[in-house]
Amino acid sequence: MREPARTLPIRLPPLPGEALDSWLEATARRMDTTLGDVLLHFGFPVRQRAGNQFRGIPTDWTIFLDERLTAAVAHATGTSPEAVTAMTLAHYDGRALQLSAGGRAVSRHVLWGRGRGSRFCPDCLHSSDGRWQLSWRLGFSFACTRHRRLLADCCPHCGQVPRQRPRSGRSVSRPELCGNPPIRHGGLISAGCGTDLTHASTLLLPAGHPVLAAQDRVTEIIETQTATFGPYGTAPQPASAVLADIRALGIRVLSDLPAAALREQIPADIAEVHLATEPAVPHSEQAADRPGFMAPPRAVDAAVAVTMALGILQQPGIHPAGDALRGLLEEVREELTQISVTSIDGWGRGISPVLQSVHLAALAPSLRPSEHLRYRTTTETPRRPARSTRDIEQRARKIPTMFWPSWTVRLTPPEGIYARSLAPVLAALLLIPDSRISLDQAAGLAGDAIDGIEISRLLQELDDLPQWPDIVIALDRLADHLDGDDIPIDYGRRRLLDYTGLLPHNRWLEICRCTGTPPGTGRRERIARSQLFRRLSGLPPESVPDDLGGLASAEFRATSLRFTALQTPELAHALQQEALAFLASHHIHDEPVTWQPPTALLAELSLPGPDPAHVDLPRLHQLVRERQHPVQHAAQVLGTTVEAIRHVLDEHPAPAPPLTKNTARATGRIRQQARQAIPEEHFTQLYLDEHRSLQQIAALTGFSRKVLTELAHEYGIQLRDGPQNYKPRGTIDRDWLIEQYVHRRRTLANLAREKGMSTANMARWAKTHNVPLRPRGGASHSQALRAAEQVSRAPRILRPALTGQGARERLNRFAAASVYPSLGAAASGLGLNTFALVAQINRIERELGGPLLVRAERGRPMKLTPLGRNVLRAVRRSQNGAQP
Repeated sequence: MREPARTLPIRLPPLPGEALDSWLEATARRMDTTLGDVLLHFGFPVRQRAGNQFRGIPTDWTIFLDERLTAAVAHATGTSPEAVTAMTLAHYDGRALQLSAGGRAVSRHVLWGRGRGSRFCPDCLHSSDGRWQLSWRLGFSFACTRHRRLLADCCPHCGQVPRQRPRSGRSVSRPELCGNPPIRHGGLISAGCGTDLTHASTLLLPAGHPVLAAQDRVTEIIETQTATFGPYGTAPQPASAVLADIRALGIRVLSDLPAAALREQIPADIAEVHLATEPAVPHSEQAADRPGFMAPPRAVDAAVAVTMALGILQQPGIHPAGDALRGLLEEVREELTQISVTSIDGWGRGISPVLQSVHLAALAPSLRPSEHLRYRTTTETPRRPARSTRDIEQRARKIPTMFWPSWTVRLTPPEGIYARSLAPVLAALLLIPDSRISLDQAAGLAGDAIDGIEISRLLQELDDLPQWPDIVIALDRLADHLDGDDIPIDYGRRRLLDYTGLLPHNRWLEICRCTGTPPGTGRRERIARSQLFRRLSGLPPESVPDDLGGLASAEFRATSLRFTALQTPELAHALQQEALAFLASHHIHDEPVTWQPPTALLAELSLPGPDPAHVDLPRLHQLVRERQHPVQHAAQVLGTTVEAIRHVLDEHPAPAPPLTKNTARATGRIRQQARQAIPEEHFTQLYLDEHRSLQQIAALTGFSRKVLTELAHEYGIQLRDGPQNYKPRGTIDRDWLIEQYVHRRRTLANLAREKGMSTANMARWAKTHNVPLRPRGGASHSQALRAAEQVSRAPRILRPALTGQGARERLNRFAAASVYPSLGAAASGLGLNTFALVAQINRIERELGGPLLVRAERGRPMKLTPLGRNVLRAVRRSQNGAQP
């Protein structure tokens, strides 16, 4: 084992930042001895020529010094091993360059590594007596900020880069002189070129020059090893990644930027030097074909590339940097084969995610609407998709096919796009952020209610809105919320449930009895079931199974708005409990019926739709109880959309109107109140145990005897014989009563006298036969008598419908509407309100005892039933004056 080298008799400390070869040469010069003797003293191996190479010995000790030699040099000079290593390029490994696996060479393909040689500042060499800085060997060193000048690239006499080979060890070194082989044949190799490099001339730069600022920034990046400026503020990056970003942008500048554009963007002095001087011979043909790919051979080239790159990367954020990069891309577009999201992949290795975000921000104006979502271009940090297919499938289970109403209202513009059309599109779009799936795949994962073509069509319409950027932000925020948090509903499971037993008919009738809701003729029940299906499954109403009475027409969907307004808090609560019971029957006990994402995610966004939270709730409840079409009316009065009103009423149903005795709804509510005030046990006690009469119970409770009778029937209590069970004497035939009272318009009193009974008795028979009674006083008027005479002359099939005011006009409207393909088209063509026309025809159908029209459905126009054809013929005969 070799003994460690003895300490030197004279020690010379290294200068800050000095290179190892410079220090060793300065040490030999200080002791007035040859460099070779000093190296032998430290134990450096002797070079033995093998051909033109030195076998096993690196050509430049300054790149890397092994542990043994490092310890020997440190011991002999009284310097720490760390200080010795800091004078080699290993000090910059992983930060400003990359060494090979053995550490013996610099990779020229990474971070503009320079394999050999060094730039220099003539003024620094002069003031330091020929001492060389280690940083001058870096590809990112191009200026001396102390003396404000560009670094020199080569010897002004021989034209070669200094220090590409070790200096001769046969003489006392003079490091300020060029040590390259002499250009004159026959000269002494040991003397080298011998040109005084302190006299080299380079471009002087004024104080504050952008090139000097760029050099300071690069030095700061390398020394601090991390960048936090500009777009790196939100995502600090290591020095190697930032220098890779600078290199990538510098390649674009050196290889593709036209000279005219370059002159406009950098100072004239540096631009002229860069453009006027022919570059030195590049390292390889590859470097000639791709300027900037290898380390620029000239300091001025590196200065131009780095200065312009930092002009982009020092912007105050990713999007300002993207705006600056967009200008560069526009200038180089003609030189590039393509500019796309992935084109940056060819700009070099090691690019940071920050530069990828800047690149996406630069391309944002040219991207398709779906790509704005996919790459999150409106967020603070746009990025390439990182979520796996499994991640997106998990997200899809958290999204209903019909987007959450509270969000749909906010994202739907007041005109041009219907909320029911946009809802499934929004659900599919929520799967696009941070994913690589197609629009068709997104539609399938979200419930397959639409296809990619429909999504693309509505995306174009959304993209035309001024609020489109904020819509993208809203969807991005929501996607992050769903990915990061658990939500209480598994919509994937909800979509697959069997809804066959949802809200059976008997349960609907029971709910109506308990809540005082008129059950209707069947349509209201279908609407309630369909809306319950929609709330539970998250699917569109059109997906309701046929056996549940699914929505069959636009008319039916429109009628559901009426149901929204009629719904009371009591009915909403009962339906909510029914939904929970349905979930429990499918062994789902830990999920609510519905869930909405927090609208706080929409804070500070400008969105096209109204905010339901701003709807005046007391005023809304007042409006919906005052009009025949309350939802549309309330939307107009409150200056909002129908969908916003629908959503608010779904969440906060309007209380029932005050009780009156003239409406079926009031009757139902009275029975509901009676049921709550007199439960079955209490009624049994009063009537059966205490033997009170219905009249006495009515006086005690305040409810009428009629209501108490119905309540007793509901409880299954057999009533005692008495006045409450009085049956009228005599028998009245129903057909005779209809003919005399309805068709001939005779009064009850007149009929009672004919049959020898009281008027009240005749009224009871009318009620028994379900014959509607006329308002009091009208039958004796001359106008009513004339109307009765006209009815007697009308075709027999029409007579039941010729009751009440406007009967003739209703029949004429039916005849006029029958030629149209739908009632909506008929209302539009006749200048009528659709709901009014539908109500009038419904009344005629009730009076005549059957349907007149088979309503239009998708792909099938409206048509007459057999009864409708007979009625239409009778109406036209009547219009032409024909007799019955």
